[in-house]
Amino acid sequence: MEVKIRKAKRKNFRKIAKIYATEFSKPPFKEKWTIAIAMKKLKIFSKYCDLWEIEYEKKLVGFLVINPNQWFPGEIIFGEEMAIDGNFQRKGIGKDVFDKIFKVYKKKGYKRYMGVVNDSSKSIGLHKKIGAYKNKYDFLMARELK
Repeated sequence: MEVKIRKAKRKNFRKIAKIYATEFSKPPFKEKWTIAIAMKKLKIFSKYCDLWEIEYEKKLVGFLVINPNQWFPGEIIFGEEMAIDGNFQRKGIGKDVFDKIFKVYKKKGYKRYMGVVNDSSKSIGLHKKIGAYKNKYDFLMARELK
């Protein structure tokens, strides 16, 4: 298996946006993503985060957004978003990507990874495989805007 990660190139944003919109529109998320909305989000991420392309067998199959400044700059990296084309899921790509990304940021001096995971998402299993766990101190707070 040949998995590569590299900083995303603007010329690939449309393909990344298609993966973003397609995968986040599926259950359990069922969000109403479009390529235009995904492109807008990618442009924002590219200004404030590290946007990575995921290549498998010489094809662009996904992306990962790491925010090195979300909580404690220089110590914690925050996983903002990740998606892999559904045709390439369950092949060990995600685990390999995280193994590679952790090495990149550890080399830069970061000590910890954090991210938000939907309880109904398949990525719970992926996070367990990479050694991530539910933090006993933090949880996501939410409310509807009325």
